[in-house]
Amino acid sequence: MGLRICLAPNEDGLGTSAWTVRLAKELLRQAGRRIELIQVVTASARLAEFHSDKYGDPRVEIVRLDQVRYPLLLVKKSGGVDVPATLAAVRRHYRASRRAYLKALRARGVLSGAHLAVELGVPQLAAAVWQENVRRLVGPRRPLECVTVCDHAWSHTLRWMARKAGLLSKPLAIVLEQMRCDEMRSWSTRLFPQPITPAGYERYWQRERPLRLPAGRLPGVLGGPRAARAWAGGPARAVVRGLLGVEGDLPVLHISGGGTAVWDTLLTGLVDDYLRRPPRYHVALFCPAEAQRRGIRMSMRRLGSCALEAGSHPACPRLTFLGRIPGETHHVLFAGFDAVLTRAGGGTVNDAIAFRVPLLLIEESDHWQVERIRRAARRMGICRSATLERFRRRGRALWETPQGELLKLKDERRAMRAIPNHAEVALVRDWLRFLL
Repeated sequence: MGLRICLAPNEDGLGTSAWTVRLAKELLRQAGRRIELIQVVTASARLAEFHSDKYGDPRVEIVRLDQVRYPLLLVKKSGGVDVPATLAAVRRHYRASRRAYLKALRARGVLSGAHLAVELGVPQLAAAVWQENVRRLVGPRRPLECVTVCDHAWSHTLRWMARKAGLLSKPLAIVLEQMRCDEMRSWSTRLFPQPITPAGYERYWQRERPLRLPAGRLPGVLGGPRAARAWAGGPARAVVRGLLGVEGDLPVLHISGGGTAVWDTLLTGLVDDYLRRPPRYHVALFCPAEAQRRGIRMSMRRLGSCALEAGSHPACPRLTFLGRIPGETHHVLFAGFDAVLTRAGGGTVNDAIAFRVPLLLIEESDHWQVERIRRAARRMGICRSATLERFRRRGRALWETPQGELLKLKDERRAMRAIPNHAEVALVRDWLRFLL
């Protein structure tokens, strides 16, 4: 019998789902035919659809737990997190969510045959594995190992948000303590390098873990040029630029809200400005809400074996809206980008570092973790940074020269080279060494 592995990304944006794709592909690459089944577990239809075309291998199964009505996520509003709504949802629904998670996993038989469970910010899975191991104690089977790969700790992040907002009530504190206990059920924790996991989280995990079970950092970020070459079948930069329709040697600015609703309306004014004053560089924009609002016609572009769903604005051909990539995530497109404008979400920051693409990071109000990432990236010299108000007021002047050219940000690119990439290789090797 081959290996059966469960991967569970959290539901808050697309960053952890993109990391899940990297880990699943590396498991298939290193373990080969020793893999019997990889189950990617998600609660939402949105993430199930995201993962549905990413693997091209029948041994990867997408398991939708539609019984889980309230997955763990941050409630978003334009420009930031709705902290009161987020905390209210956690207080009301977390305990019911963990019960529903366990019931749904048992109904689908996900854990009963698994050899390894990997949770990426899903403490409900760690709690369910704990219950599964209680059942295994009465039989001859070895315990199911649960490992955590994440960029923060939900209980720690939510507690600090509540304290900052003056909303840490006793009922909420009880729920967060339950969440903390669930997080500590995993056997080991691997955190991302700075700035993706700020220093405070490392201290938290090391202090809180029972029996001082392993809690350390990954040796670098996930992914990088090898992933892009595997997708493109060779050097990826020319393929990406060809799919985007970039003219000549124009640089490319990628603008991304990270798959959340935070920038859904903030980018409207910026797009209007590009229509009034077409850029002297190419812009690749990921904001499905803005594309839909403007009636952009998306189509599948193909170049060799590679495909990208995209649509250019008819009034500004240098403005391209990005859709999905069959068989991959937006990660591989970073091979063709020259700068990235975004909030400091862990997934996008990881991808930029992996390809040494300089960052322009904009404040996300009330998101304690994202703001710590932004400040850490600024201290490390890998980004330019601006508050939300400065972004609204100055707009393109933050990343353009007085002549309208895209800033080169050479110092930021050089500083990124100190952070290794392709950490998934060593991480998966460690898992397989233990399992086999």
